[in-house]
Amino acid sequence: MELKQLQTIKNILTEGSYLKAAEKMGYAPSTVTLHIQQLEEELGIKLFEKEGRRMHLSKEGDFFWMNAKLLLEHADTFKKVMDNFVTGQMGHVRIGTISTIGRSLLIPKIIDFCKEYPNIKLTFELNSSEVITQKIINNQLDIGIGFAPPANLNLLFEPICLEPMDLLLPIGHPLVKKEEITLKDLSDVNLLLTESYCSYRNEIDKHFSTSGIPLKSMIQINDGRTIIQFVQAGIGCSILPVAAIEPVPDMTIRRKLANIEFSLMVGVIRKKVQLEKASERLYNELLYELKILGELKS
Repeated sequence: MELKQLQTIKNILTEGSYLKAAEKMGYAPSTVTLHIQQLEEELGIKLFEKEGRRMHLSKEGDFFWMNAKLLLEHADTFKKVMDNFVTGQMGHVRIGTISTIGRSLLIPKIIDFCKEYPNIKLTFELNSSEVITQKIINNQLDIGIGFAPPANLNLLFEPICLEPMDLLLPIGHPLVKKEEITLKDLSDVNLLLTESYCSYRNEIDKHFSTSGIPLKSMIQINDGRTIIQFVQAGIGCSILPVAAIEPVPDMTIRRKLANIEFSLMVGVIRKKVQLEKASERLYNELLYELKILGELKS
């Protein structure tokens, strides 16, 4: 039994004859006749009887069609599902983003996407750029918003904008009174740092190392919000992304460092291979809108 044979039966019933069914399906009349003959031989029953000019199901044919048409309906439904999948109306999109960009820019775009495509399943997470990149490599995420990953022939990185970083001080810290704060001024300051593999930490380590200035840090915390709380409590200072400290938290002062700029390039990360259609759609929409926002920021 084949679906095209069931479709032929449906059209014969709708049109009333083999000839009209053949015209509707774009077949030769002999092809329609062959479909019915093959199915009758397979089932061992007579499917149709002629009454006047119209073809009607026999008693056996009626019993067969009551059950067989469900298969055709399921097939039609499945075809619609697949059509929606192929055109990007359905599917599963998995995306991860760093929290600073994610909360301020990306989440509104994701919400709009979910409203426009309610049949697309979404997995969305906030994480570090390093974790996001590794999950893309491991096929656990499709799209990532983060910092430039290490060179990898299988990954694409589309730069969007620079994410600047500033110094956050407790409100009563001695450095607050200085007109200019240099990197050297921080050599005796307890800096609250993120974990050693974090991109923010790498940027800070790089500048201190290049300048030959020792880096003093007694506390390492893997969460930016917790670092801010420690700064507010007067435990130390920190160099954090501007997006994470806008507006400036209570009991703190935000300052730029003189003669040096801490910043990281943010972009969209994905594998080079073709993504599922729904993921490709979101990737292109995000890339377009984030690039516009990046141009406005610059």
